[in-house]
Amino acid sequence: MCGIVGFVGHALQEGELHRAVAALHHRGPDGNGIYLAQGVNVGLGHARLAIMDLQTGAQPLFSEHNDVVLVCNGEIYDYDRLRRDLEARGHMFRSRSDSELIIHLYEEFGRDFVAHLRGEFAFLLYDENRQELLAVRDRFGIKPLFFNVEQNKFLFASEAKALFATGKLAPRISVPSLRDYLSGAMPDSVFEGVDAVPPGYMIVVDVKTGTHSFHRYWDLDLPPEGDSTATPDAVIAQLRDAVEESVRLRLRADVPVGVYLSGGIDSAIIAATVAKYHTGAVKAFTIAFPDDHAFNEFQLSQDMARHVGAEFHSVTCDLETLLASAEDFLWISEIPFLNLHGVGKFLLSRLAREHVKVVLTGEGSDEVFLGYVYFQPGKGSMSDQMVNRLKPKRPPRGKRLDDVVAQLGFLPLHEHARSLSDRMQKVIAGLFDAKHRARLLSSRPMARLRGRIDRSQTDLLPHMRQVQYFSIKSMLAPYLLAALGDRPELAHAIEGRPPFLDHHLFDLARRIPDGLKIRDGVEKYVLREAFAGRITEAIYRRKKWPYFAPPLRIKRGHSVQLDQLLDRYLSPGALDRAGIFNRKAIRAMFRVRAAIPFESRLTRTLDVVLMFVLSVQIIERLYVQQFNARCGEFSAPKPAACEPAAVQ
Repeated sequence: MCGIVGFVGHALQEGELHRAVAALHHRGPDGNGIYLAQGVNVGLGHARLAIMDLQTGAQPLFSEHNDVVLVCNGEIYDYDRLRRDLEARGHMFRSRSDSELIIHLYEEFGRDFVAHLRGEFAFLLYDENRQELLAVRDRFGIKPLFFNVEQNKFLFASEAKALFATGKLAPRISVPSLRDYLSGAMPDSVFEGVDAVPPGYMIVVDVKTGTHSFHRYWDLDLPPEGDSTATPDAVIAQLRDAVEESVRLRLRADVPVGVYLSGGIDSAIIAATVAKYHTGAVKAFTIAFPDDHAFNEFQLSQDMARHVGAEFHSVTCDLETLLASAEDFLWISEIPFLNLHGVGKFLLSRLAREHVKVVLTGEGSDEVFLGYVYFQPGKGSMSDQMVNRLKPKRPPRGKRLDDVVAQLGFLPLHEHARSLSDRMQKVIAGLFDAKHRARLLSSRPMARLRGRIDRSQTDLLPHMRQVQYFSIKSMLAPYLLAALGDRPELAHAIEGRPPFLDHHLFDLARRIPDGLKIRDGVEKYVLREAFAGRITEAIYRRKKWPYFAPPLRIKRGHSVQLDQLLDRYLSPGALDRAGIFNRKAIRAMFRVRAAIPFESRLTRTLDVVLMFVLSVQIIERLYVQQFNARCGEFSAPKPAACEPAAVQ
């Protein structure tokens, strides 16, 4: 993992590019490099986290003739085979870096080169001869890549803060994006003018004209049904082999590797497989939440670590500890929160960095193998029964979901569908200051979802697979892989590798019948059976329990740290200065919350919304009000302009 920056069209000075790279120093503390093209306004920057080829893998990387330049964040697997094939075709390498493969694959196959890449990556490639810049993001969006385009001028970066550090884009909060967040249409960013390269896409920028185009090189391509010709035992064996191969590939590193371990089946399978193939004891890391037994998976994790002989490390995260790091997490993540679980991952990564630079994680398994409760017929609201409720002429009162179906072609998760209804959109708009409401009510979050859904695919799918498609497209990259993966990990220069999101493994999984993924109410059945005996009996039999920190009660006197944050960010003056939220509505929510002495669905909803408001206020303060001061604190050493290395 690293941090990357690029620009096209801007007359960016060397010092401004230095500052943007320095803004990503936490992502890549092991070295910096920049490239400035001659005669055109094109530049690339790189902050390096050294994982492979520690001595000669500095970036930017150059082709043999120095006419193709690359900065890359991520890892490319199957490196040895690809390099041998390319060398046999006459390509000459300058380093042992896996990222250098990208240049030679591009030279060999043109824009079709991305099909040969296996791994997680985001990169910028500049072809001096064609005067084109390619911005490419991996298939699931594991690695981030943000961009801004205004008047045919482009900025690219791994995090929005680096875009702002160039001085060419000012940080401003996008209120429609906040509305979309609360509506389940997760935005790529909460900042105006900041978008993300979609997963599985390449953006091609013509440097001469300043025009750009989007090219999709991969999509989920879910079939209407799985392949029922293979026996269950054969499928289980195939799946076991595919998971093991994915894990083995991700153990390749020139630095220590560990695993994040929870009480769930996904991380347990990763830990067991790493223990099988890794040389020496596995280093396993887990979070303990002592304030609430229901959310504390410490004992399950410790038992699993003992089961595979792992070296076990844990971080204890009580409420005060989590809240003490909330501001630091929000500065790094740039994403509001509804739960403190991202802060927990932030603290876990800080612990892990004392021992390793790479961790394997279980992210993506629930989306791939239908692990969430809403995939269970009749338990979420994705069942055929719920769809049939849309057929009467008068939809359920207060839930006019017919428009949702008309726009998307199917009913998504019920909570999302409710949030998208006209009634709830008016409620959500009422949270915001009056100056924003007309804009909010004249637009709809549906547009963001429509842009992520390919009706030519989803219209042919049964409802369960439509919801799987929706879950991956709406939540995985913009929230789960960001707030619980990339950002908290890279805050402490940890590279996270999720084996369940290997696209070869996914190709097998998408063809497995849904009846083998959910059988007799048991989620991820085929995955459980593939690794039965390798994980503890308690985890094997445990039902899905999502990773959450204990819910935070937004009440005065509940926590010293919370009271301080409320005073700092939710006072009348603080709300007025930010100008985002309706101060009267927020005050009314606090009054209602304080008046209810018991926990209920209403209090839980109020807590979640108020936590969201608090986190947005913090982000607004850190970025809109204080960014210039923080920008002056970027202290990474200025990188020298990069010169091509000699061809080996």
